[in-house]
Amino acid sequence: MKFTMRLLLGLMILTLLAFKAFIVPVPEGYSAVATKFGKPVQTIKEPGPHFVWPWPIGKTYVFDARKRVYNTKFTQTLTRDKKSIILLTYIVWQIDDPLMFLQSVGTAKNAESKLDSLISSSKNNVVGGYELTNLVSTNASQLKLNEIEEQIKTDVAASANKNFGILISELGIKRLAYPEQNVEAIFGQMRAERNQVASKYRAEGRMKASMILSETDLEISKIKAEAGKKAAEIKGQADREAAEILAKAHLESKDYFKFIKSLEAAEKISGPSSIFILRSDQPPFNTLLSKEGAEEK
Repeated sequence: MKFTMRLLLGLMILTLLAFKAFIVPVPEGYSAVATKFGKPVQTIKEPGPHFVWPWPIGKTYVFDARKRVYNTKFTQTLTRDKKSIILLTYIVWQIDDPLMFLQSVGTAKNAESKLDSLISSSKNNVVGGYELTNLVSTNASQLKLNEIEEQIKTDVAASANKNFGILISELGIKRLAYPEQNVEAIFGQMRAERNQVASKYRAEGRMKASMILSETDLEISKIKAEAGKKAAEIKGQADREAAEILAKAHLESKDYFKFIKSLEAAEKISGPSSIFILRSDQPPFNTLLSKEGAEEK
């Protein structure tokens, strides 16, 4: 009885050891490559338990095939207009072909080092075909950052998938910096662009101000013309009424009117130091000396 129990226990232990040796569990999001005598015999992408040859006959390499984010190193490059810039990019990558990945790079660290080199080379080629204003500008129509990122991604993704079995789903420029000697030139460019926009606004303002002034001058001219016309009408009416009153007064009192006119004439031709030797019986002095004039005075 004891022998049977020991035999069953031994068989169970051997079964567990065999299961552990021959069965490899692959978690969700992972992939694996199984080898036999150093040669790959099986590529595993589906999660779950999988039969493999145990050591020393075979060996199983398990890789994390989930997406990873990697920030590349700062790299300095030149634009088409010979402006030096420093770019920091990021990529989202994952293992697409476990066998090729194992044979070409082997580890994630080596893979990221290879990707860094690919991205650096692609950035030099792509950015070299664009002006600095395509990367930094206050004019949105000049910016081509998305186009530059897409070109770099296309170049790097094709090479990474073909040579390393890596799939790149995203690539973007995370940060853009400038060498110290370029900062003043960039600020000068930005000031020039701002001045250009300001000059445009000032020109539009002057044009609108000129239009407003022209309309105002026209309105003033119309008002002055209307006022002048009205004043002329009023003055004409007043002159006509004054003439009528004067004519009426002249008709009603001819002698008095003649007397007043004579006094006005004498007042105009005389002064404080004036000396006149005239006949007293001639107008207008005859009025002062005549009997009728004396009585009226």
